[in-house]
Amino acid sequence: MTGNTRFARLGFEAAVDVGIVVLAHFRNPARRYAAQLLLDALTLKKRILIPVSSYLGAYVIMTRYLKLRSDRVAKALLKTLSVESPAFYENINKTVAEKALASASELNISSWDCYLIELAKELEINKIYTIDEELKKKIKDVKIENPIPKNIMKEYHQYIQGKIT
Repeated sequence: MTGNTRFARLGFEAAVDVGIVVLAHFRNPARRYAAQLLLDALTLKKRILIPVSSYLGAYVIMTRYLKLRSDRVAKALLKTLSVESPAFYENINKTVAEKALASASELNISSWDCYLIELAKELEINKIYTIDEELKKKIKDVKIENPIPKNIMKEYHQYIQGKIT
């Protein structure tokens, strides 16, 4: 049985994007919501897949773009990764990556976003939780949902603007 078959058999209904992982790992107005979603995923309270590769992307976003201290970021991400959970998806399938790259150039969106979309299709997952509102406009075959309330996202964006500028 392949890894993908095992994940499909577990009945995952959604996957999380890197932005959810980012929000859950540093103090910000949306942290509580993102952290709860990850906790629900890790404990299988909700059938949400977490690609391990999203932690690598989260590190880049948190250190390079949000300018958070690398030692603190690594510590926070490693703490979550130390949890044993079947929600973690460790494989990066070559065929899925090829489809993602082809889709990325076609749809003019990031290869990471396309990877997550193609992975969802491969595993028969019909929803992606993300804070990327632009994906809703471009993707039709997988439901794109922001699990963070709109007013909290507005607070988060104001918070980040104050931190970055």
